[in-house]
Amino acid sequence: FRPRPSFVMFPLGWLMAGWQLLFLLCYRWPFKRIVDILTTSIATLLRLASGRRCATGLPPAPDKPLKLYEFENCPFCRKVREAISVLDLDVIVYPCPRETLKAYGVCEQSRWRPEVTKLGGKLSFPFLVDDNTGTAMNESTDIVNYLFATYKPKNAKLPLEYRIGQFGGVATLHVITLCLASFWRPLPHMGTLRTPSRKPEKLLELWGYEGSPVVRLVREALCTLELPYLYHMMPYGSRKRQTYRNVFGMKLSTYRMYSGLCQVPLLVDPNTNTELLDSSVIVEYLFRTYAAGPTTNDSFLNYTTKKTPQG
Repeated sequence: FRPRPSFVMFPLGWLMAGWQLLFLLCYRWPFKRIVDILTTSIATLLRLASGRRCATGLPPAPDKPLKLYEFENCPFCRKVREAISVLDLDVIVYPCPRETLKAYGVCEQSRWRPEVTKLGGKLSFPFLVDDNTGTAMNESTDIVNYLFATYKPKNAKLPLEYRIGQFGGVATLHVITLCLASFWRPLPHMGTLRTPSRKPEKLLELWGYEGSPVVRLVREALCTLELPYLYHMMPYGSRKRQTYRNVFGMKLSTYRMYSGLCQVPLLVDPNTNTELLDSSVIVEYLFRTYAAGPTTNDSFLNYTTKKTPQG
């Protein structure tokens, strides 16, 4: 990855491009893992680990999982994922990373972006489909309001860190922290741009929750590779934690087994009969198994909102 200059740019693009270069100076072996954990942890703290715990007093899960078209480094997609995690809902994620930063709305090779335009009438993220109610909608605020109206009873209590993370309803602060959480992961393969990949026949499964730095590392890989997956949200307090221990308990350490703890992320790939713990092992496996080419090589110096690619 080497940033290439462009004459069409605004200050935010220069800031992001400078941060990319600084990030690359540090993002080298043997420091890659340290940088990954440090930056994802800072991003999580900026959002006060929203999504780490679920609400209390929730009803049984709906019959069908939600469907979410999104990409990892989109601040407004994170907003919706936090709400889904707090509500302890499962969701099928269809990753929709950008094809390029040089033009807006390009869907020439994207695996899932054309479906958003077809189903929603416009290319806008996040896009939610709820087959339980026949609902399909764009706009993160509308989606979050819908989720709470549909799946949060009046007597359910949201966790403190989630309520504080809304910054008292001050929209500007809320958006700033969402954007800063994305800012800390600036490279293309970190959930922004696509990496050509082989499409799996069956959905992968990811067990985790939104407020986990190490789960984010796996979501980034799934996103850039455009691999659809069933996301079993299991924040603290989730009913699914017992299911996890019943099914995968033998993979846990003795301490975790007897203390009632779980370990995330856990990836299940039915295409290869693989079950993996540890984010670094999972990320390496995903690229080794599914990557079919290099990640799109764009810098934020190339960024534009124009629909015609820059020459």
